[in-house]
Amino acid sequence: MARILWPTLIATALIVAVVVSTAGEETRLELAYLDEMRSQTTELSRSGLAMANLLERLDEIDRDEFTTLIEGVNEDLAVALEFVAEEPPTDTLIPVWALYRQAIESWSNGVEGLSIAILAAADDPDDMEVVNATGDALAELRAGDALFGDLTSEFEREEIPEPAAPLIVVRMTPTDDDLFRQAQTYVASARRSGDRLGLRPGLKLSQLVSDPSMQVDVERQVVIPATETVIFSTVITNTGNIASQPESVRMELTGGAEPVVEIVDVPALRPDGQTTVEFPEQAFLPETLYEVHVMLDLARPDTDMTDNEIRVQFTVNAP
Repeated sequence: MARILWPTLIATALIVAVVVSTAGEETRLELAYLDEMRSQTTELSRSGLAMANLLERLDEIDRDEFTTLIEGVNEDLAVALEFVAEEPPTDTLIPVWALYRQAIESWSNGVEGLSIAILAAADDPDDMEVVNATGDALAELRAGDALFGDLTSEFEREEIPEPAAPLIVVRMTPTDDDLFRQAQTYVASARRSGDRLGLRPGLKLSQLVSDPSMQVDVERQVVIPATETVIFSTVITNTGNIASQPESVRMELTGGAEPVVEIVDVPALRPDGQTTVEFPEQAFLPETLYEVHVMLDLARPDTDMTDNEIRVQFTVNAP
């Protein structure tokens, strides 16, 4: 009888050893998986801090710094997206994997949407749709934060083996304020940056010139030497960071019998480009107070709307 039981006992022991060995291997794979996830969340935590810093300084940073930071966050998210593209090594980790995958996907959508919306806000000050787009992106980021909170709770289940170190807290949104109010704040900050963050032309009336040349008399009044006609011209400079489109410049003359309005085309200008635009010759009466008002007629957003006009009062000396 003992001889019959002995082989059976040996077989049973082998089966138990295989089961124990398999269980040990599964635990090892699970721990390796969780440790990789923890390592990724450490990097993502740094990305979250960088995002908070970015959003607080939108009115200070330039476009290169903005895009460089966003690219760094996207690189960390890309590593995580590749990781969650495949299911975990055991069924025990499927709830953990599902929550992490949803959080990563939500953060990725939020970062992409926020980047597009903020740059669009900086590029076009008149686009109000960007406020809603920014709010939608912030909602995606906040959803990712909430899913990650659920993930940390999932880590505490008894079935989940304890990794070498706990998960680092990750937040991609710096505050829990009202989303619409937060979106309005970020859009306004991006627009205050001017051409540092936005891609915009910046046409500027640099100078108003007359022929004969305007002078300042002893009473600090602008006068033009005796003449029957005067030609005004203006120097226009593109102080923005992209080429401008063709625009127009208007000259209004008042003080004579009838107001005079002249409109002249302004060619496209590269950044730092400059052109001189000449208006048609005008006749003037001596010792009469006139005002010349030159202004850019812009059909597109401009970096600084305060440097788009020049106004000068003058008289023409008698012969």
